[in-house]
Amino acid sequence: MSYRLACELSDRFAAIAPVSGALNLKDPNPIQPVSVVIFHGTNDASLRYEGGKPLKNLDKLDRVDSSVADAVSFWTTHNGCVTKPNRTEKGNIVHETYAGGKQGTAVEVYTIKGGTHAWPGGRPAFKNADVPTEEISANDLMWEFFKNHPNLKLTSD
Repeated sequence: MSYRLACELSDRFAAIAPVSGALNLKDPNPIQPVSVVIFHGTNDASLRYEGGKPLKNLDKLDRVDSSVADAVSFWTTHNGCVTKPNRTEKGNIVHETYAGGKQGTAVEVYTIKGGTHAWPGGRPAFKNADVPTEEISANDLMWEFFKNHPNLKLTSD
């Protein structure tokens, strides 16, 4: 959903933060650059990190999802970010930052090694749901990212 909002309303959103999402749009064509911070686990069976058909399909839709790499490639190219990220690794978290985009945009990826379809730092959504990592808090990291990537066109008026 956040990918679609960014593509269709890029003049309204400065940044988005998809968690376990896929850029499954046929012809994404945002008119403005948008900063993106992505959170995704490598063992997500509902929306696979490498893309493809879900191994665990909760919504019962027949779909083939795009990969995290596809989303990163699209947004780094669209935003004009550097192609080689600054990469750090701590525990099961790999953090990659692609900076230097148009209008100060960036693309960041938090890869949770062994992570599943769960909100980092949150609680399981329902009984027997995937258990989230506690190594990072998506909420806290999103807030920092959004503060650092405001919509300059809206704030400068």
